[in-house]
Amino acid sequence: MNIEKLVALGGLLHDIGKPVQRANLYSGDHSKQGEEFLRQLAIETGREEYRLLALFSAFHHKKHFNEAKIRETIQKLNIERFGLRTEDIIHALWIVYEADNLSSAEREEGEPKNVKPLYSIFVKEKAYRPVILDFKQKLPAPGDIDSLTKRDYEEVVRDLKRDLEKTDLRIDRLLPILEKHLTFVSSVTSKENVISLYDHMRMTSAIALAMLNAGCTIEDVKKGMCKREKKFLLIEGDFSGIQDFIYKISGKGTLKYLRARSAYLELISWDIVLEILRRLNLTRANVIFNAGGHFLILGPNTEEARTELNNIRKQVIEWLYREFDGKLYLALDWEAVGGEELGRKGELNLFAEARKRLKKKLGLRKLRRFGEVESLFKEPEASGKLEECAICGKEVPENLLEPFKLSDDPNVKACKTCNELAELGKDLPKVKGFVLDRKAHQGEAVTRGPFRYFIPYKEEIPLGEVILLKNTLDVPQNLPETIEFVPYLVADYAKKYEKGQIVDFDELAGKATGTKRVGVLKGDVDNLGLFFLNMDSPSKLATASRFMDYFFKAYLNEIIDGKFEYSMGDIPSLRDWPRDPEKPDIVVVYAGGDDFFIVGAWDQVFELAFRIREAFRAYTGNEMTLSAALGYFHPKTPIYRMADVVSERLESAKREENDKDRVFVIERTAPEGFPITYRWRQYEELWKAYKPRVYEGNGKLVKKLESKKGLLWRILEIRELYVRDPKSVKWAYLMAYLLGRHKLSGLFPELVGIDAEAALKGEPQPIYWIDGILKVVLMAVRG
Repeated sequence: MNIEKLVALGGLLHDIGKPVQRANLYSGDHSKQGEEFLRQLAIETGREEYRLLALFSAFHHKKHFNEAKIRETIQKLNIERFGLRTEDIIHALWIVYEADNLSSAEREEGEPKNVKPLYSIFVKEKAYRPVILDFKQKLPAPGDIDSLTKRDYEEVVRDLKRDLEKTDLRIDRLLPILEKHLTFVSSVTSKENVISLYDHMRMTSAIALAMLNAGCTIEDVKKGMCKREKKFLLIEGDFSGIQDFIYKISGKGTLKYLRARSAYLELISWDIVLEILRRLNLTRANVIFNAGGHFLILGPNTEEARTELNNIRKQVIEWLYREFDGKLYLALDWEAVGGEELGRKGELNLFAEARKRLKKKLGLRKLRRFGEVESLFKEPEASGKLEECAICGKEVPENLLEPFKLSDDPNVKACKTCNELAELGKDLPKVKGFVLDRKAHQGEAVTRGPFRYFIPYKEEIPLGEVILLKNTLDVPQNLPETIEFVPYLVADYAKKYEKGQIVDFDELAGKATGTKRVGVLKGDVDNLGLFFLNMDSPSKLATASRFMDYFFKAYLNEIIDGKFEYSMGDIPSLRDWPRDPEKPDIVVVYAGGDDFFIVGAWDQVFELAFRIREAFRAYTGNEMTLSAALGYFHPKTPIYRMADVVSERLESAKREENDKDRVFVIERTAPEGFPITYRWRQYEELWKAYKPRVYEGNGKLVKKLESKKGLLWRILEIRELYVRDPKSVKWAYLMAYLLGRHKLSGLFPELVGIDAEAALKGEPQPIYWIDGILKVVLMAVRG
């Protein structure tokens, strides 16, 4: 074992005694109980390294840090068998001690008298029980939990110990086990803490390894130099042009190809992140977050690290420019910080200030997009006649174009990358994950990034450098020791053919109730950038970003599958939600970070919007909001046009009324100053009020309106009269006459007459809002 591995593992396991102490398995504080827990693991597993790692639990607090006692303890361990010297171990202990201090300012001394739970990062008044992280089980919504019991933690420690006994003592194998068992365990119990124990432990490991690689010595720690001096780098990468990259395409087989491009972007991001970790001698613990084409890594501030980052940046950007004709760009930069800047200093949020400085650097790079490419303004070398790829539009030499693999027309010619992605699109439903390797493997659906090839894993795990395994924290039993394991969460829900292939737009539209249209849903979380930017430590940011990513990747799959309805209440619905063996006619094109783009049968996509919103409301304790936009299109509409329309509508939802938390349900006309979108709750209340009067469900009007569909269209015409002149009252007389003539005056009492209070406030009359309900219903009953 080298000192780098010792520091990384020691930092990761230093606080393992916290749940052990709360379960009261041994005696003493959490340092002593963690030490005993790791010693018992050494006995039961035969892995003597656990005895060495027990030192990091025993000696990570100042009151226990007695060098004479530490040396005495080390002498009993026969450390020569680990390939380490006493001074190496003492150095590592000092580094982890300081990293623990920098990871979180909170401290837990003695025995906790009132065991507080982990409180929600979204709403500090609500908390979690310490359950296993399992994406197939109950949605982890925070609740009113005041304290926990010894028994709660006995179960945590029992399950944690069982998995630790079976795993190799490696960072990549330990991280998913700790994530699984300690995500809902609080790092401290003395107050309303929102940092999970898992994130505190992995950030301690990350800080410790960065400190060691930055050359921090024992004397540096003792003098406080690692706190004051800029020993660290915050390394941030942010892709721009993602929407154009994914959606600005044309051609047949588009839906399969779309999902392949979305998956490809995620793999490129991982390829870059893993390369940074490898060259800077870091572990996955150093990745604060990597989601939605955006990542943040904590590394050492050394000349060698900055040189490597410059080389990576140049290589990546030149590769992106060459491969995608400038459509996709990565702004990659870094900011040097001291240990104190990984948290607060009094009232000052130094971590947030450092991130703001880094954001400015990234902004400048985006303004100078591809300025890193030396040949950007040079004449291209003569390479024969150039032609556009019929799918992505990239100009390539004519002889490099081949018939597109998702088209029956041999005249549709595509570039090599598009054909590789076409193969990947066909394989995606069967893919369990991807192996990343530097060697060129021959076979179907193999694509590549700037550093590695992406090899789909279906049955047998191919040899390679890294495996990204979809939607699980469990390491495969047959995984070779030479392969690094990375959990790869992805919202990959897709309705499939009987043969296992993803459905196309025509089939999705054909499954819709009423009018045969494709529904498109795009949304994102409101004010999330500001929420993240205000985090005051890497541990807290890691907890927040991880919980957000869980929702839009792992839990989104389950929401589509009809789970978690207990958290949703009565939501707008046009038909019975498909149940097993039938599956929802939905395809997730992209979801991650804080946003999503979903297509499907229009009526199911309409309902799914409200399912996602209500589940998200419960998941965040009703504290965070999201905005969304819906569109309903003929299946032959180009996907880029669909994307442009819903993107414009989402922008409308976010800028109206200055309160966000809105949904663009359907295209509407409006007088100047009136909102086009609805507040989610407003629309749900309108649906609850009007739907029973007009719509029976599953494509049928209520009996009294079965022969009066034209009446509903006439109501919409009168609404248009109101929109053209809101100050006129003619619409009110026409509405009263229309409903009276059909003997339905009691059907819509709100629409007969004028709401004087609304008129005085300059607010819309009730008739203004009715179209969002009636237009949707009329689409559902159209034969």
